[in-house]
Amino acid sequence: MKSRLTDLDLKSPARGRRRASRRRLPLLAAALGVAGAAAALAWLGTRDGPTPEQAARTEDGAPAEDGAPAEDGAPAAQPEPVPTPLSTLPAPLATIAPLPWEAAPTEPGRAPEGSGDRAAGQPAQADGATPSPGQAASPEADLEREAVEVRAGDSLSRILDRAGHSAADVARLLEAGEEAEALTRLRPGDTLTLLQDAQGELAGVHYPVDAEQELRIERESGAFQAELVPRELEREMAHAKGEVAGSLYRSARQAGLSDRLVMELARVLDGDIDLGKDLRAGDTFSVLYEQARAPSGELLRTRLKAVRLDATGKTLEAVRFAPPDGEANFYAPDGTSLTRTFDRYPVDFQRISSPFDRNRRHPILGVRRPHLGVDLAAAAGTPVHAASGGRVTERTRKDGYGRVVTVRHGDRYRTRYAHLSRYAQGLRAGERVERGEVIGYVGSSGMSTGPHLHYELIINGRHRNPVTAELPRAEPLPEEHRAAFEEHADNLLAVLRGEADRVRLAARQDEEP
Repeated sequence: MKSRLTDLDLKSPARGRRRASRRRLPLLAAALGVAGAAAALAWLGTRDGPTPEQAARTEDGAPAEDGAPAEDGAPAAQPEPVPTPLSTLPAPLATIAPLPWEAAPTEPGRAPEGSGDRAAGQPAQADGATPSPGQAASPEADLEREAVEVRAGDSLSRILDRAGHSAADVARLLEAGEEAEALTRLRPGDTLTLLQDAQGELAGVHYPVDAEQELRIERESGAFQAELVPRELEREMAHAKGEVAGSLYRSARQAGLSDRLVMELARVLDGDIDLGKDLRAGDTFSVLYEQARAPSGELLRTRLKAVRLDATGKTLEAVRFAPPDGEANFYAPDGTSLTRTFDRYPVDFQRISSPFDRNRRHPILGVRRPHLGVDLAAAAGTPVHAASGGRVTERTRKDGYGRVVTVRHGDRYRTRYAHLSRYAQGLRAGERVERGEVIGYVGSSGMSTGPHLHYELIINGRHRNPVTAELPRAEPLPEEHRAAFEEHADNLLAVLRGEADRVRLAARQDEEP
C-alpha cells in the first residue's frame, strides 16, 4: 500500500501537490479564519492547479469531459494563470487578526515588507466590535462608575466599606501621592466617583477638590497614581446694578449680589471710600461678575470682575486683571492699583464706639487726653487680624491698654491692637506675621468700659486716624501689560457706563483661574 500510494503520487504530480495543499489548509484556516480559508482555497487552486494540457486529459489520457475540442479536434489552448497577489485578496482577509509579520515592529512611517496596502492600518471596526490585539483601547472604556454622596460623619474608609472594598484599598489610595491627602478632608454633601473594573475591583476615585480642580486617582500598571486636573467649567458674565438706600450691604443684596460678592465689593471700595461716611442715599453702583458652573449646571464659583460707583462728588471704577506673570488685582482705568497693602479695619466690628480725637474726655478718668486711635466695638472673642505683614515688637500687658500687641511694618508703619482678651496661640515678640493672620481676640482688658478693639496706626512716628489715613497701595500695573489691560478694561467699563449691552472678553482673561 505504501509503494502504491507513492507510485500514484509520482504518476500524478498535480494530484500530489493538491493533496499537500489540502494538508496545509487546516493550519492556514486556523490562522485566517473561515472566511479567509475560502479565499485561500481559491488562491491555492489557481497557484497549484494543472496546466492547460493536464486539464485537457484524464489520468489515462482521455479528453476531459468539460474540455471543448478545437475545430481540428485538438483542445483549445488557454493562457497560463497568474497567482493573485496577497494584497488584493477578498475583504474577509482584511478583518481578521493581524498576521505575525504585521505585528513585527517597524520604523515610524514605514510599512512592513510584503504587507501591501494593509500596512497603512486596519479598516475601522464596526460599532461594538471587539478591538484587535494591536488596537489601543481607552483605559476607562470598561470601567463602571458609581457616584457616592458624602454623609455626615463619613470617612473614606466608611465610604469604601459600604461599596464593598477593603481597608487595603483605602491604604493604596492614600499612598497614591501627596494630592491624595484631600481624601482625608471630605465634607458632607461632597461627591466621590468610584471606578470599578469588570471584576468589581476598585480601579480609581474622582473627587472635586474645589471649584477649580478635581483629584483623579486611577490604577496604572497595578498601582494607584494621583493627580490634580482642572475641572471643566462653563463661564458666564452677569450684570447687577442698584441705588444706595441705607447700607451698601443691604442695597447690594437687593440688587442680587451674594454675601460673598458684597464682601468682595466692600474690600475693593474700602481703600478709596469710607463706606460708612462717604456713601449717600441715591448713589449708584454697577457690578460685573463671573459665574462658573459645572457641566451639570451647578454653580461652583462667583468672582467680581469690574465695579463702578457713582458717589456724591466722586466716581470710582475698578477692573480685575491678572498679568501673565502675577496675581490678579483690581486696577483703576489708568493702571493704578486699588489694592492696599494695609487693611483699614483689622476686625469685623459693629460700630465705631469712639473716634480718633486729640481732645477727647476719657470715659473712665473724666479728664481730657488724646485718643490716638479708633475704638471698634465688637463681640468679645472676635478674632483680630494683623492689618499688614510685619514683625511683632510688643506682646504684653501695658497700663490702660491691657493686653496689647504692636506690629512693625517696614521702616515707616506701625500698628497697635489693645484691650485684647487673649493672644493668638503661639504668638511671641520677634515673630513675623502675615496680613490677615490672627494675632488676638477682642476683649476689655485694661481701662475699658466694654469689649472693643482699640486700634492705632503710626506713620513715621506720628499717630494718624486709621479711618481717614491714606493707606499705601500695591505697585501699579507694569508698563508691558498696560495695552492688554486697557483692551480688557474697555470692554468691561463700556457695559458699566451704559455704552454697551454685551461683554467681549479676551480669551486669556475669560479663562483666568
